[in-house]
Amino acid sequence: MAAVPGRAVPLRGRSDQLSRGLGVLRRTVRHRRSGIVLVTGEPGIGKSALLDALTCEARRLGFVIGRSAVDGTARTSPGAPLLMALRSAPPALSRAGEIAELDALSARPLTFMDRIGEILERGAADTPVMIAVDDVQWADQLSRTALSALPAWLAGSPLVWAFTSRDPDCPLLGDLTARTTRSTPVTVIPLPPLGTDDILRIARDRLGGPPSEPVRRMLDGVGGSPSLAVRVLEGLVRAAARGESGERVPDEFIAGVRQSLAGLDPAAADVVRMAAVLGRTFAVDEMAELLAPRHGQRAVTAGVEAALASGLLSAVEHLVGFRHGLVREAVYHALSDGIRRRFHRSCAQFLLDSGHSPLEAAPHARRGATSDDESGVRILRAAADEAVAVMPETAAELITEAFRMVRPGGRLWLETGQHCVELLGRVQHAADAVRIAENLLRRIGDPGATARIRVLMARAQWLTGQLGDSAERIGEVLALPGIPPVLRPGLEAARALALTGHDATAARAMAPAALRTARGAGDREATVLALQAVGELGRNSGHHHEAMTAFRELRQLDGVDHVAEEIIELQLLDRYDESEALIAAARADARDEAGATRPSLLSARTWHDFSLGRLDDAAAGARALSSLSHRLGCHVYELDAAVVHASVACLRGDWEEAKSGIMACEGRNTADDAVRSPSLRLMRGWFAAAEGRPADAVDILAPALYSARESMARWPWWPGWMRVQVQIGLAAGDERFVKEALTLAEEGAARNPDIASYEGIAYQTQGLARQDLTLLERAADILGRSPRPELQAGGAADYGKLLAARGRRAEAVAHLDRAWRIYHGMGARPALRSLQRAARTAGLRRPDWSVAESRPTHGWAALTEAETRVAAHISAGHTNRSAAAALGISPNTVSTHLRSVFAKLGVHSRVQLVNAHRSRTEEDDAG
Repeated sequence: MAAVPGRAVPLRGRSDQLSRGLGVLRRTVRHRRSGIVLVTGEPGIGKSALLDALTCEARRLGFVIGRSAVDGTARTSPGAPLLMALRSAPPALSRAGEIAELDALSARPLTFMDRIGEILERGAADTPVMIAVDDVQWADQLSRTALSALPAWLAGSPLVWAFTSRDPDCPLLGDLTARTTRSTPVTVIPLPPLGTDDILRIARDRLGGPPSEPVRRMLDGVGGSPSLAVRVLEGLVRAAARGESGERVPDEFIAGVRQSLAGLDPAAADVVRMAAVLGRTFAVDEMAELLAPRHGQRAVTAGVEAALASGLLSAVEHLVGFRHGLVREAVYHALSDGIRRRFHRSCAQFLLDSGHSPLEAAPHARRGATSDDESGVRILRAAADEAVAVMPETAAELITEAFRMVRPGGRLWLETGQHCVELLGRVQHAADAVRIAENLLRRIGDPGATARIRVLMARAQWLTGQLGDSAERIGEVLALPGIPPVLRPGLEAARALALTGHDATAARAMAPAALRTARGAGDREATVLALQAVGELGRNSGHHHEAMTAFRELRQLDGVDHVAEEIIELQLLDRYDESEALIAAARADARDEAGATRPSLLSARTWHDFSLGRLDDAAAGARALSSLSHRLGCHVYELDAAVVHASVACLRGDWEEAKSGIMACEGRNTADDAVRSPSLRLMRGWFAAAEGRPADAVDILAPALYSARESMARWPWWPGWMRVQVQIGLAAGDERFVKEALTLAEEGAARNPDIASYEGIAYQTQGLARQDLTLLERAADILGRSPRPELQAGGAADYGKLLAARGRRAEAVAHLDRAWRIYHGMGARPALRSLQRAARTAGLRRPDWSVAESRPTHGWAALTEAETRVAAHISAGHTNRSAAAALGISPNTVSTHLRSVFAKLGVHSRVQLVNAHRSRTEEDDAG
């Protein structure tokens, strides 16, 4: 009996699953409404076989079929699964040239989806259409977005969307669950391992009779996998044909693929090997072009036919590929390193020559790379440039690998190294960018190259917070003879940026001039650095309209790399709706890299949540930001994370947690002291005041407060801290400190006119210092229009307390109750206790006021409101990304919440969380 490795997995034991899929097809034909089928299961379990059966039945029912399969190497090919499915469909589905036009639209997702929707809607007007995609868990972000959105868009057309996935929690399922409605129901068909009886039926089919007891025991070890069972059985048949024992796992099971390859002629064997390397289905002419230099086109075409006849490959419509992914993996891993690399290089060049992007060719270039492979290096560099805006982690990996491929001192070494420093700085891999730049600087002596590298590393060094050395080194380079004039604008702008955190007086003198010089020279790179310097100086001096102007121009000039700076300024100008919109737009640009958010954007999101009183989300964002920024060496954002985390803890009264977080940051943050000191001093001063040591708090805070006009730190100018500083100064009885804080509050309002948060704080701090009811009333009214809940509550609380102290209790109640509601919603326990004390002192009875005790540490009651929402969405089938979109938070924050949920509930997987959530819901319903 001839063995055929990779023979189709039979549908034994799958009648129920097949019936469910057929039901979707028939309902679609009957009601002319769309339907979705998702078949899930482990590799080799029969997903493709079930999809084959469904497509055959769909064809019998009159469907037009578009079929494709996704492989891991297709992840960076935007929209490839949909394009391949449309290409595989009969020509009648689309008009001439339409499919080719779609290739150019992958960078415009909405237009891409609109065009595909038009094609499918038009095609389905006459006959039902089925789009079938195998192994959708590997689909790229554009395809996932399209496949999750199009079913809802085309709900009124007779369309069936059929997918298979190895991952039952695949992102697409969560996306579909989030987007679809009753009009486009999702039918999930899980394929569990086959039962013993079904495996034995397969054995009887293949062996021609019931298996022996040893064979039965052998089949017990396949774990219910029909594919694995077939492989074992075919090996036994071959062994029996040779007269060998069938009582053990046959050697053919291990060597079957190699033997099958050995039976093919060289051209056919190379077709199979190249197919394994290519990693996707292919047209015959594609394979002919790939292998023609080695074998000639006619031999390759004949080789494809021989490979199909062997059973190693199979044809679906006009495309050829592996019948099973396991066979492809076996062929791939059987290749020698040399052949594997050579074939990958051929695939990379073929993709480029046929019009595909460097990003699509990059996986092959990476796997085919050898030292000093100039072609591979250039492909990876081009792919990194293509990925940088929307796939920052991929861009960082590609450019770093390109630099590793070049020999130090070789022809491409300096050029690739400079490219690596520039791109790593853009995606905020700060520590790696600085490390590589310093490596380059140690090995070169050319003044021009030295100047160029100093400019390229300026952004990364700013992110590390190590600015003193940077400013000094750039100054030394500027003094060198032989610096090309074209590089001077960049050096001057880089030095101005470094000085913003080291010597603000010098930075103020340099930055405007550097910006004028850069613009006059038409130097885009220098303009970017000078604009950032001007914006930082404006932020650090409380001139937020000026900073906003600089940062907006910077974002318009340099795109997503600098969007976070503008977002922060929008927040500081009370424009939180615009902040939210920019955050959402930046997040929507990311392709399939939810966990790879730039630290700057995650910091902006975290401050957004904190300022709007979303303390749970702010704390989770701070934890994610701390981990990410520390890993990448972005110590300026690591400080942001520490301040937010500690501030949330302080507002909640968790002083020990706040102090431990600041101490941890002090121990590991390596930014310059001039960068670290202001934010850490702020928190240490707050701690001292909370411990009843206001004089110590004044001593700690005074250096930052009195140097605020030197633009060395932004904290004294931020409205959230001004009230705290005045309260500390009053408690310490330090008139000079109070006067300085009041002056800064007034100047902050003057520098940011018509901004409620600044204007209200100016009145509030003066009212506190003078104990003036008129000023505090005005403050409460203005701060009531601020978008910041903490400021709203503070204005109401201060006015209400003074009213109560002056015996005007009836008037005080409304303001105190308003403050209580806001603080209670935030979980600000110290503020709530302060209100209780003020009410008791004034003889006010507020029976509804109660300060909740601390949450338990384990169980559902331990979850915060934000964690409870995340748990509910994940239990409903959302991915981290779709849950983030539904909840209006970042995927990083969802991930952080989810880790906390797992720890508090004692679960270790999403499946366990779903079960726990279901049990809790059933208990609640029963109660």
